[in-house]
Amino acid sequence: MVEGLLAARATIRLMLLGLVAGNTSLRIGLFSARTILEWRRIEWAELDRRGSEISALVAGGSVSECVAGSVRDDLLDLVGAWLPHGLWPPQLARRDFPIPIENRYFPPEDVGTDRLLNALAVRELSQVGASVAVDFGTAVSVSVVSWDRVFVGGAIAAGGKTLAQGLKAAAPRLPLVEPATVSGWIQNRTVEGVQSGVYWQVAGGVRAIVQGILRELGPSHSGATTRPRVFATGGEAHLFAPAIAEIDEVVPELTLQGLAYASSLRE
Repeated sequence: MVEGLLAARATIRLMLLGLVAGNTSLRIGLFSARTILEWRRIEWAELDRRGSEISALVAGGSVSECVAGSVRDDLLDLVGAWLPHGLWPPQLARRDFPIPIENRYFPPEDVGTDRLLNALAVRELSQVGASVAVDFGTAVSVSVVSWDRVFVGGAIAAGGKTLAQGLKAAAPRLPLVEPATVSGWIQNRTVEGVQSGVYWQVAGGVRAIVQGILRELGPSHSGATTRPRVFATGGEAHLFAPAIAEIDEVVPELTLQGLAYASSLRE
């Protein structure tokens, strides 16, 4: 009984709050070592209404530290208002502790922190060596881990909502649509026609990118016939991943998982 209580208290002391600040949304998770115990996604536009959810996550006093990965440092400080002073400011990945994956981007500092965290996560999740992370957000970022398990780059495209907004801005008479799954290809009303065009442009474009990446990666030097594993994440993954046969698994908390891995290896 005593040993069980001591183990439970040790787990509590090691619990961390993790934040991933993206362009459109904030992802929040509770970690114990490399395990994500609870997580959620809040759009920045909803923070005033939903910020109390962040406070509730740490209300028990069992969170010892806050760590973050950010591509929007200008928005990250908005989270501090919902946290106790002892948890703010956070330890930032790349600035305060490294993301432990070799980065062959050029120049290395140009790659987004979220992409490196995704690459680290899929490297750890993949059982075959090479892997691909497709993050469906404001932009669709495709991040590639080579057979020798290093980050080598990838591709960046427009997300569904971004594409729809750009189309509306360029052609004002067209309706602004929310990305949605569609049935079939031929539509006889404008709203459905725009939704279909946006959906298949993103899904088809990303599928072509992934297929090209898989061809470029080629087979493992060891002669293994297993192809690289492809993981999807991001707020629009549930819409587009079903149309992309090459995606093996959707992991909604993938970027947080990379942050948990990186923070667990801090010295």
